Amino acid sequence: TLAKLLLGLLEPQEGEIRIGGIELKRLGKRAYRAMLGAVLQDDTLFAGSIADNISFFDPEATPLRIEAAARLARIHDDIVAMPMGYHSLVGDMGSTLSGGQRQRVILARALYRRPKILVLDEATSHLDIATERAVNAAIQRLQITRIVLAHRPETLASAQRVIDLS
Repeated sequence: TLAKLLLGLLEPQEGEIRIGGIELKRLGKRAYRAMLGAVLQDDTLFAGSIADNISFFDPEATPLRIEAAARLARIHDDIVAMPMGYHSLVGDMGSTLSGGQRQRVILARALYRRPKILVLDEATSHLDIATERAVNAAIQRLQITRIVLAHRPETLASAQRVIDLS
């Protein structure tokens, strides 16, 4: 629910959401969503190539931009090891990939958008600790706002501020 509120998918019953001091309602959902990237627990991959899944079928996608997003998500090496590389087809909902690979492709999709705000809801739960640290370090270097919803303490280790809602 918190992620959906932050993404503007639900309206708050009380209070308000502000971005840079501006109430979300005044900013407008279209402008707000253009600033966002998100990886949610129930995100899936689509039938198509890995490149298509990263670029979200962007007709103006370039291989360099797709690869840059994949490198940030620490999935590039896995992709180039596949027989067809970025042209490898993704099975139904990503069934040909491991859970960690799926999460990193979906993260690459969010990073492809070049967001100013990145919402991660259990986005690295299927990654081993070393890969998760590498992903977090790469994202941290982007100097964007990261809102991380997670249960694993390791996931929260790179946060500047932690709010415990338990």
